[in-house]
Amino acid sequence: MAAGGGAGGKAGGRLQVRKAAKGGWTPAKRAAFLEHLAATCNIAASARAVGMAPRGAHALKARDAVFAADWAGAIEAAYETLEARLLAYALGDAEGEAKAESEAEADGVVDGDAEAELRGAHFDPRVAVQALGFRKRGGGSSGGAGAGTLCKRVSLAELEAVLVARLDALDAQAASVTGDA
Repeated sequence: MAAGGGAGGKAGGRLQVRKAAKGGWTPAKRAAFLEHLAATCNIAASARAVGMAPRGAHALKARDAVFAADWAGAIEAAYETLEARLLAYALGDAEGEAKAESEAEADGVVDGDAEAELRGAHFDPRVAVQALGFRKRGGGSSGGAGAGTLCKRVSLAELEAVLVARLDALDAQAASVTGDA
């Protein structure tokens, strides 16, 4: 082995320390991105909301295991919120959704606005069902459960019927556990 050619090459095994790149993923940007992602389930909009490119977010996720775990948690929280909103819609809260949408239009809300998403603006049940279908198929991964399966488009009435049937089944299951008849 050549002189000075140890573990660190010419540097003699010392680690190179660099300043963080200006305009990079600061802890504040990471936190804001994850908060926006949890509210919207939209990676591109969340990256733009913090002034970063979506490809930069994916690159950070690939090289930082902690950020990747936080990302997965934010996506899971977003899916849970989406499921709850879709269930509320199916159970008849469509009037509340329509009111929130008209308020958003009056306020001049733009796409990717996490606060607007939290208030209920921009909620489209068809898009919600597609997003949840994406989750069920394994998030687009090539080997996940249900990967490669086709989605069946259903009407909102059919969706509502399925959700109400599932709720009835959950009520029956809870009643059998608690002993209520």
